[in-house]
Amino acid sequence: MIVVGVIVIIIALVSFCIDGNFREWHTPAESWISIISWFRIHLGHLADSDAWRNRKELIEQMPYYGGVIERIRLSAMTFGCGMLMALSGSIFQTVFRNPMAAPTMLGVSTGVNVGVLILVLQYGLYAESHLSEKYLYCYIGAGVMLTLVLVLGKISSGKKRMSVFDLLIIGVILSSIIGAIMSFFTMGMDNDVALVYREIMMMIRMDTSKQAFSILGFAMLISLVPMFMLRFSFNAVSFESDDTRSLGINAYLMKIVTLILGTIMITAAMIHCGSAGMISLVAPFIARGLFGAEFRRQFWGNLLIGGGILLICKDIIGLIPFGTDGIPLGTIVDFVALPVFVLIVVKQKRVWE
Repeated sequence: MIVVGVIVIIIALVSFCIDGNFREWHTPAESWISIISWFRIHLGHLADSDAWRNRKELIEQMPYYGGVIERIRLSAMTFGCGMLMALSGSIFQTVFRNPMAAPTMLGVSTGVNVGVLILVLQYGLYAESHLSEKYLYCYIGAGVMLTLVLVLGKISSGKKRMSVFDLLIIGVILSSIIGAIMSFFTMGMDNDVALVYREIMMMIRMDTSKQAFSILGFAMLISLVPMFMLRFSFNAVSFESDDTRSLGINAYLMKIVTLILGTIMITAAMIHCGSAGMISLVAPFIARGLFGAEFRRQFWGNLLIGGGILLICKDIIGLIPFGTDGIPLGTIVDFVALPVFVLIVVKQKRVWE
């Protein structure tokens, strides 16, 4: 675990060597001179120090200044979203006892897409400037989808306990129906409006405003903290019901609660950095190989590995000039994670046969 932590720290340090405009490389020395000077200036403002009074001279001495805070914010948000994606994947794979299980199975991605569609239909070409509405619509869309899946799952199970596999089937059916309805609206869009819709869906420009950080931080708080508290007993969901009852653990309730927490995680990650869900498949696979199946170690392992992988992918984008806004993060994630995904498929081939 310590080795993985050190590697992730190195990845984060290297991440600061790319300027905020994603087109220019700086040496580590130049980058850290700028970062340290930035902190001296802004912390000096509180104490009215010489660094604050002489800030103009310090800024002139910095190799680059404008991209420092943007680089810190972008790296922090990317790392946080990678953490959420990886841990949500680990939760779903444990509950479904299948390394191919994805946290989007309950229709959360469809709910997010519906939120984006409503935003674009309402505001048209100006949809990207309505950040508050975007977060509101996307979270409501994901919440409505999750509620529908849970309600329909309860109805279909009748008096019996709700099966997580019933939830999976209902989630797939609902996503297919709503996806077909959405295609009807997208086909009738004006070309310029359709371009705005695709840009928001692909999350080409990540929002690093204080508002975005506050919303993401709240989502992390209400999802990661409960999972941290459940880390000692979460392994029970992979046992048989009779075994867990003898241990005094309600595995059925724990499955439902953790599926909801995992859905919150993947929803927050998708809204803030786009569709990069491949990490939720490959990061838990890597974590199990390095740390074993015990969830206490899986918890920290997935946070480190998921955040590190997504940070690497974001920095790869920064080194590839492509158009005016760069390549969508999800595209790079697919290329980087594809070899690991193929390895998962090969290892599971015998099980499927």
